[in-house]
Parts: sequence; structure tokens; C-alpha cells
Amino acid sequence: MPLEEWKDIVGNSATITTIIQFLVGSQVCAVFYKNKTTGETSGLTFLVGVVMTFAWYSYGRLIDDPSIQLVNAVGLVLQISYCFCFYAFTPDKLDTGRRMVLTVLFVTLVQLYIQYEDDIPTAQLRLGLLCSSMAVAYCSAPLASVQHVFSTRSTQAMPFYLILATVAVTGQWTLYGIIIQDAFVLVPNMLGCVVASFQLALFAIFLLINSLNMLCDQIKFIRKSLYALVFSLESHCSTFTVS
Repeated sequence: MPLEEWKDIVGNSATITTIIQFLVGSQVCAVFYKNKTTGETSGLTFLVGVVMTFAWYSYGRLIDDPSIQLVNAVGLVLQISYCFCFYAFTPDKLDTGRRMVLTVLFVTLVQLYIQYEDDIPTAQLRLGLLCSSMAVAYCSAPLASVQHVFSTRSTQAMPFYLILATVAVTGQWTLYGIIIQDAFVLVPNMLGCVVASFQLALFAIFLLINSLNMLCDQIKFIRKSLYALVFSLESHCSTFTVS
């Protein structure tokens, strides 16, 4: 079967898994609600998500691709909801509010450009470049917490399920980009898959490190216990000999 005949199958599969990926953000928001705070989690992921889904939806309209339009229309609604949820529970509302206003202004400027650009191929090129940048930025957004991860030796501040879903989704969109022969779909998703895979690897690395540390602590405890036991036996033997 020629690769082109897989377009609808891969496109539908990528659309479904991407929507599921966007829904993973609800799990992150549920944690915010439970803890009544966003903690050390960065809201950059959601803000970049708003710009990215809006840009990709607009790009999908320009190239008349229903799969790209549908998935990003749904994603845009969800990302906006997540932004408001983050704002409700973040302790730094001033800075978050400022970033949200800047995001709205940027999206408005993009829409105005699309509306008044008469040269469609030029609009596709420029918007494609924007989409590519936003896609990589979205996949890289959790990297904002990497410094905290290395300093605390804990991945608690990184959204595991969101990163895992990103690996699966970007892999499928990479294949879709190959099928439709669109570099703006292929390249950013391939890079995003690499970046997300690195983030996912951090969970395995620090799990291994923490497990080894726990094992070392247990060995130290056992060794101290054995020393104490030996010392106790020696004391009893010395007492028995004197008696």
C-alpha cells in the first residue's frame, strides 16, 4: 500500500491521540485544584499551547487540511481553559496575568496579519515558520522546570503524563508530515519528539538514581546494625569471660 493511502488513517489517529494529549492537561489542573496551588510548575506550557494551537488551526485553514483544523480547534479551547485554571491557583497572579495579556495581544496580531495578507503562499510560509517554532517551544516548555529537577533530584515538578503523551503525538505527526510532504509539519514534530523523549528519560534517570540512593541507605543501615550487633556480642562475651 502506497504511503499516501495511509494519510486518513494516520491523520485520524494523530487527531485522536493529540486531543487525548490535550486532555492530559486536565489531570495537571486536577492536581492544582487538590493542592490549591500550582507549586513549582511553570504555566508556560499552557500559554505556549494557546499560541501554538491557534497558529496551527490558522495554518490548517490556509492549506485546507481538516485534520489539522479539527485537532487544534479543540486544543485551543482546552488550552485556554487550562490557562484560567493555572491563573486561579498560581501564587504569582501578577506575573501570570501579564503573560496572559501578552499572549492575547500576540494572537490578535497573528489574526490581523492573516486577515490582511493577500499573498496566500507568503502567509503559509510565515505562519508555517511560526507554527514550527511554537510546536518546538510547546514540547520544550516543561524544560523550564529542568533546573529545579536537577537541583532537587526530583521530577515532581515535571508533568509526566503530558510529556509521555507528547512523545506519542509528535511521533505520529512526524509520520503524517512525511505522508503529506509538509516540512512545517514534519520538522517541528520530529524535533519535539526528540526533546520530549529527553524529558521522559529524566524520569527514568532520577528514578534509578533515587533507587540507588535508597539502596545505599539501606546497606548503610544494615552495616550499622551489624556493627551494633557485633559490638553487643563482644560486650556479652567479655562479661561472660570476666564472670
